Amino acid sequence: MTLQPDPLNLSPGDVVVYASHGIGCVEDRVAGGDDMPDTIVVLFTSGLRVTLPVGRAHDALRRPLGEHELEDVRRTLCGKTTANEDKWTVRFRAMREKVATGSVTDLAEVVRDGVHREQRLAAGPANSRTGPSERQIYLQARKLLVAEIALARGIDADEADEWVVEQVGGRGPE
Repeated sequence: MTLQPDPLNLSPGDVVVYASHGIGCVEDRVAGGDDMPDTIVVLFTSGLRVTLPVGRAHDALRRPLGEHELEDVRRTLCGKTTANEDKWTVRFRAMREKVATGSVTDLAEVVRDGVHREQRLAAGPANSRTGPSERQIYLQARKLLVAEIALARGIDADEADEWVVEQVGGRGPE
């Protein structure tokens, strides 16, 4: 059986990004048989291995950001915060949806807004704080964004995190 068409033209060794899982490497392509579709196997640095039908891989995976997208990320990080002060449940749901899209610009928005929110809370009353689940989503988005920036710029994660903080104009997580 021949491999089905693959618009991303994925092959073993290709580096890809999978929404909330982050950066991975195509480990294998497996030809399907009978009623089974061709699949792509992606291995992540965490050790997680995901097997996706080629059609689903096209929807779920993307190439890591390039210079053009890196500039979009920079502009987003430098931009004004879009986070509103609605109930935390509304903010949390919006943040979770942005992380789930896999869009690097959406990650940058979550990180920018999270940095600004943490700065406001640090300057405010001692009893005000971000809920643990909201902060966890922010930190996950930051980790994913930093990893992709590090890959794109050829630097380590600490340098990429410093770059992110410089763009936002804020401090890192305490």
